[in-house]
Amino acid sequence: MHTNITMGDYEIKKETEFEDAKTDTEEELEDAGDKVKAGAKAFGNKVADPDKDLESEYQEEKIKEKMD
Repeated sequence: MHTNITMGDYEIKKETEFEDAKTDTEEELEDAGDKVKAGAKAFGNKVADPDKDLESEYQEEKIKEKMD
């Protein structure tokens, strides 16, 4: 039994793989953006109150960013 695969079939599959990879990349960029925002907010809180622990502030802000 022979199965003929046309170039059109290959192109459709290739586009689908690209779209899946694009979604993964977008998620990673969004996560990185959330971490940067959380770090900036934590640093701002630390500047406002030097007695605060920067790591604790970062973790709190990171959780808030994930919830948004």
